[in-house]
Amino acid sequence: MRTDVDANGVASRRTLGVLFAVITLLTALCAGATTAAAAQPAPAGGPDAVTVRMVDFRLEQPTWLPPGRYTFRAINAGAAPHALEISGPGVENARTPTVRSGDAADLTVTLAPGVYDFWCPIGDHRQLGMQLYVRVG
Repeated sequence: MRTDVDANGVASRRTLGVLFAVITLLTALCAGATTAAAAQPAPAGGPDAVTVRMVDFRLEQPTWLPPGRYTFRAINAGAAPHALEISGPGVENARTPTVRSGDAADLTVTLAPGVYDFWCPIGDHRQLGMQLYVRVG
């Protein structure tokens, strides 16, 4: 990358301004992604709510959670039908029904410390990338 400098070797204001704008944009994007992915506390001691966006062909959700009881709101934001399935310590193949495009389903489970496998069990969606590991603890 070429930086415009004056005779004293000082970078131009324009170059510094562009660099500052890029850093500000990246910081805002990272902060927004972290905030959007956080679990929402439940009212009156119920399960915490976590949004899982099922998109062709990926899952968008937090990859770390504290131990606790969660209701995963699986929203199909893709074109194909999807479902959410979870396995891990104390959770064996908990699954939502098949969710059509634009619809959602809830799945409530208690997560103990450990690593959980989240995936879409429809067709070959898991092999296409609709799978991720979530660390709890």
